[in-house]
Amino acid sequence: MTMTGVHPVTTAANQVARKARTLAQIAIPLLFAGILLPTIGSLYLAAFEPAPGSDPTAEALVVLVQAIPPLLLAWSMLGLTKVLSEYEAGRYLSREASTALKRVGQGGLLALLLNVIVIPPLVALLRGDSVFAALNPNIFDLCVMMFASTTLTVGYVLEDAAKQLKTENDQIV
Repeated sequence: MTMTGVHPVTTAANQVARKARTLAQIAIPLLFAGILLPTIGSLYLAAFEPAPGSDPTAEALVVLVQAIPPLLLAWSMLGLTKVLSEYEAGRYLSREASTALKRVGQGGLLALLLNVIVIPPLVALLRGDSVFAALNPNIFDLCVMMFASTTLTVGYVLEDAAKQLKTENDQIV
């Protein structure tokens, strides 16, 4: 058994964290590929086979701008491997794990804000559409908000617990 704070952590829990980290390390590159490959295809179509009456440069910019939120969300997911590495080592209340978890939540919230507030009006401007009509959040946005805010909250709670644990340990020593 590994001891973290005052709660014992079994090797089985550490093995589960290792398996989750391994799966994340496999899945995250696939996630990036799932975002980048269609983006590259859309850029090709915008540049070399534009729709009749559309501006190829504007359409290419739309494709690039629309790829920013998913790429940011995927990038923030890289922080999960750091969290899971800490958990694998039995350091559930480490500052590194809680800081990485907070960054995942912050990245998710930033991706959401870009996806809901910034990108739609920008795309509307590039296409010459109504900016107000472009502001249209959907259920996926709500899901990302819930995920990111929960992750961010858990990160803050764990960081506070890590600080308190360190303070207690420093007083003992």
